[in-house]
Amino acid sequence: MNYKIGITASLAFGCMASVAFATPSASDFRHQAMASDAFEIASSKIALGQSNNTGVVAFAKMMIHDHSLTTKHLLMGSGMTQADVDAKVRPGPDGKHAANDLVDQSHANMLDKLGQEKGKDFDSDYMSDQVSGHKDAVSLFEDYSKNGDNRVLKAWARKTLPKLKMHLAKAQAIDSKM
Repeated sequence: MNYKIGITASLAFGCMASVAFATPSASDFRHQAMASDAFEIASSKIALGQSNNTGVVAFAKMMIHDHSLTTKHLLMGSGMTQADVDAKVRPGPDGKHAANDLVDQSHANMLDKLGQEKGKDFDSDYMSDQVSGHKDAVSLFEDYSKNGDNRVLKAWARKTLPKLKMHLAKAQAIDSKM
C-alpha cells in the first residue's frame, strides 16, 4: 500500500515538475529574457553610483553594455520599444520601483534595496543578485537553445549563451571576494 502511494506521489510530483519547468514559448522566452536584461541594466546603473569597488564598477559597466545589446535584439518583434522598457524600470515619483508586466515585485524590491545601500553592503548584495540572476538566465537560455519553438530565436539563444556563462563566472569570482 505504501509502495503505491509513493509511486503515485512520485508520478504526480514528476508531472507537476515537468509542467513547471516546461520550455517557454518564443514570446515567453523573449519576455523573460527582456525582464532579466531590464533588471541587470537597472541594478548596474545603480551600481555606478553606489559602489567604490573598481571590480564591481567595471562589471556593472559590462552588464549595461552587454545587456543593452541583447535587449536591442529582443525588442525586435516584441511589440515594445526601448522607451517602453525604460519606463517600466524607472522608479516612480516616490523613488520606488513598481511591479509591472516586465519587473516583478521581487525584482522591484531588490532594486529599491540596492538604491538604499552603499559601499560593501551594496557590493555584496549587488554581486549576489548578479550571480543569482545569471544562473537563472543561463538556465533559461540553455533550455530555450535546446528546446525552443522558434528556430531563429533558438539559434540566437545558443549564440548568446557563452557570454551569459562568462558573466556568471565573472560575477561568481567577484562575489567570492566580498
